[in-house]
Amino acid sequence: MSFPSRRRVRLWFGPHQIADYIGEPAAAARHEAAMRRRFPGLDVTNDPLPVPRRSADYSPADLHR
Repeated sequence: MSFPSRRRVRLWFGPHQIADYIGEPAAAARHEAAMRRRFPGLDVTNDPLPVPRRSADYSPADLHR
């Protein structure tokens, strides 16, 4: 079974995560750009999600975000 490539975009207020988005790479890049425009003073991260070794490593919530 092949898993789609996913990225996690997070918005940070100091050490506190205040927003979280998981999506395909192109959508994550658009979301990251939008967050940077809307919140120019806050940190935005865009990290790859680890590829699971087996399907049980993914929760249903991760697959449908």
